[in-house]
Amino acid sequence: MNTKPIHKYYADSLEQILQYIDKIGHYYKKDNILKVLWFRGHEYNYFNLEPNLFRQAEYLYNGSKTYSNNHLREDYRYQHFMARNFDKLDYREPRSVFEWQEVMQHFFSKTRLMDWSESLFSALEFALESYMIPYKNLEISDKRHKMQPTLWILQPNILNTAVYDAFLEGEGFPLLKRALGNLDKYAEKIGKELKSNREIYFSLKDPKEQNFNNIVSVTALEDLKRSYAGNEENALRRMELNPFFYLLLRVYADGVPVDYGTVPPLAIIHPYHSQRIKAQKGVFTVSPFYIPGKKEEQIKEMGVRFTPIAMEYMPACQECLYEIQLTNPGKIAEQMRTIGYRSSDLYPDTQRVAQDMENTDFTA
Repeated sequence: MNTKPIHKYYADSLEQILQYIDKIGHYYKKDNILKVLWFRGHEYNYFNLEPNLFRQAEYLYNGSKTYSNNHLREDYRYQHFMARNFDKLDYREPRSVFEWQEVMQHFFSKTRLMDWSESLFSALEFALESYMIPYKNLEISDKRHKMQPTLWILQPNILNTAVYDAFLEGEGFPLLKRALGNLDKYAEKIGKELKSNREIYFSLKDPKEQNFNNIVSVTALEDLKRSYAGNEENALRRMELNPFFYLLLRVYADGVPVDYGTVPPLAIIHPYHSQRIKAQKGVFTVSPFYIPGKKEEQIKEMGVRFTPIAMEYMPACQECLYEIQLTNPGKIAEQMRTIGYRSSDLYPDTQRVAQDMENTDFTA
């Protein structure tokens, strides 16, 4: 098992970062399709790409492997968060449990979501936050000296292609069958249909449609499912409901557990529930509930935390992940400020705007 992503670079200036981005995001020579890129910034390079719900988590399942302690941890958090914050929401009130996850993630509750951004500069501001912040104290000064910022880059359309392919692997389509649950009698029909009609159910061929191709909104899919009002079986049988979208709902929204290594996290867009997330151009990956296999159980018995759930450990993710370590964060942050980026871009509240206006001492 690889422990590092395949693609790693080092940059000591904004110019170098942009050169790497240009290299990563170049047009395919074969079909002239632009690669979609998402970005994530870490202040320290030892943080793994894993959702905070699963950090330091154990994996305890019932006998039928249908419900786990991590399902319970998510359920309790949703119940308490929703009950105590319902009065604080306006017309943008979330309409489903999954849609609440974005709000919970935004306010630092633990979820299966992991934040990314469609903006390179938003991700850089997160990675360099200790340098971009418009004030300085001893804690921030110490943090600046110790930080090892990293910029992660993801090709979400390629990641979701790996998700699509995962459902079609194996004789009898075992993952697809598990996701269908009591509708597993349609597994063979759906598997063959998805295998022979990718351009109908998943991947548009027109280059003009590549900016949104392969990237889904699970929240929108939940709305679609509700429109069938419990008639999903007939819709699937007649292929009126996109079967791939239904499978995504089962695994990533309904929480059907899957064996580790069978399917990677899914790249999704989500409704904006705050101006802050809109300003940050927030997008997400969502992980399923994984069932550790024998190898992972052996790792656990040795007293080592089960870390392969992080994306950089997953072979299906490594091909579409890139890492740029920022070797001169002070210089890059200064270049960011020179071209007009400020901490209040990420946190557009009155106090942060005033601090940006009044403070100019960003030296280490």
